[in-house]
Amino acid sequence: MTPAEPGCPRCDAARLRAWGELSEEEREIVRRLPASAGLTIEERAARHLWCVRCWHEETGDAPREA
Repeated sequence: MTPAEPGCPRCDAARLRAWGELSEEEREIVRRLPASAGLTIEERAARHLWCVRCWHEETGDAPREA
């Protein structure tokens, strides 16, 4: 694991994934997560990372490639 690929703080999965790394099915799950109520999907896709094991959503300050 490198600093550019943080692990999940909740379930200790190997790494979190950016929006562009998620499959269509995984993106649909992300759209339904509780955090979707406060931000647009565009905002979340640009800044957040997700664990595909436990669906923890990691927020970040620096924009990420969507």
